[in-house]
Amino acid sequence: MSYKQRFSPDQIREFNDAFLLLDTNDQGYLPISHLKEMLLTIGYNLTDDYLQRLTLTVDDGNGKLVFDEFMELIDLLESNDKHEKDAKAAYNAFDFDGVGYIAANDVKEALMFVMEKASEEDRKGILAHFKLEKNRKIYFKEFKDMVSGFAPQKTDPDRKMSKFQQISI
Repeated sequence: MSYKQRFSPDQIREFNDAFLLLDTNDQGYLPISHLKEMLLTIGYNLTDDYLQRLTLTVDDGNGKLVFDEFMELIDLLESNDKHEKDAKAAYNAFDFDGVGYIAANDVKEALMFVMEKASEEDRKGILAHFKLEKNRKIYFKEFKDMVSGFAPQKTDPDRKMSKFQQISI
């Protein structure tokens, strides 16, 4: 989905205003080298590694983000933020006591319910892949990785989703 479909015309105008404010030299682009500080001014505090991965996805390789590339970056940031919130909500449904982890057995039971029509081989494969053994604790980062249904990035169009990701969508 293109950012033009995801954001309203008013939102795009607001992002354009932000882009123009960040483009202090009126060059029509934002230099990648200053992007972290620029994004911080509009509320995105990203790690260097995460920012590098995102810019590799949207930049055409010239080290400059034009408005369309900037909007693709914002679209990725907004989408990833939504996925993070969705994963946290699902995690909290399991960790309703707020102990900071969930029992692998709880995830296993939920998966077996969802996968009731899947073959025995597929069910065993999922359990083995995610190491859902008894008495094992699963923390948020691992849970998020399990259920992450992120769309394949532009740089990896052939990426396949795991069976768990397909089921969770």
